Amino acid sequence: MTVVLVGVGADTEHLRPALRLTNGGHFDYIPIPESYPSTEEATYGNWELQHNGGYASDVVEAISPKGKDSQWIKDSSSIATHPVHHDPNFEAMTFGDRRGQGGKGATLAKHLDSGDGEDILGFYTGMKEDSDDPNLNRFLYGYMAVEEVHDLSKLDGEEYYDAIRRFPENAHAKRLAAAGTPKHDDLVIVEGRAPAAKLDSPIKISERIDKRPWYQVSEQFADEFNVKGGQKGIGRKFPLVLDLGVESFIHKVEPRIHG
Repeated sequence: MTVVLVGVGADTEHLRPALRLTNGGHFDYIPIPESYPSTEEATYGNWELQHNGGYASDVVEAISPKGKDSQWIKDSSSIATHPVHHDPNFEAMTFGDRRGQGGKGATLAKHLDSGDGEDILGFYTGMKEDSDDPNLNRFLYGYMAVEEVHDLSKLDGEEYYDAIRRFPENAHAKRLAAAGTPKHDDLVIVEGRAPAAKLDSPIKISERIDKRPWYQVSEQFADEFNVKGGQKGIGRKFPLVLDLGVESFIHKVEPRIHG
């Protein structure tokens, strides 16, 4: 029984301004901009904000689809029509990432079991606690139980393409559908199941430190959620492995759902 938390969502290399909690401590998740041809219909102009109201394009001032080395798009019309990289997809219960070059796929394939329903994949992202907060701490905001882990990295050619197409609502399948080829050739796709939820009030998991990587897992979170290895640097989207069962994890996060 294992819980793996992975970092996702828009960071300061992809979106301005930085995401933040509402005055009531709630959070509206906004994905990163899509950086590859895609059939995705979700855009910043139709991505609804549950707590702030309106759409993502109402609060997003600039996007950089390819990260810090690409041009920033600041035109409001272009932002509104730009597709998001909808991954994780809580409606379709899927999440995909590559094995290499900073991807989380290797960690997912190593630590999450397939078929027993006893593992959890959780998601955290960076945000400020309010508009005046200079820090971008990490907060746990959602999770899904694991139905099966599909390591596609050992497949080639059409066999690889066919495996991706089994998950038509996954962002990587939509890339394949639009371009004819996927962006990555080493995907791991997690097929989720209930129980799954987004937390209305996300849980802070990090604290600021005065040296690189600038943020680390807080002692409180490490102790309460049994982080393997305890406190560790969490500057970007480093996976965290928790020594917790499904029931124990859900019991800890349940008060933050619809509250």
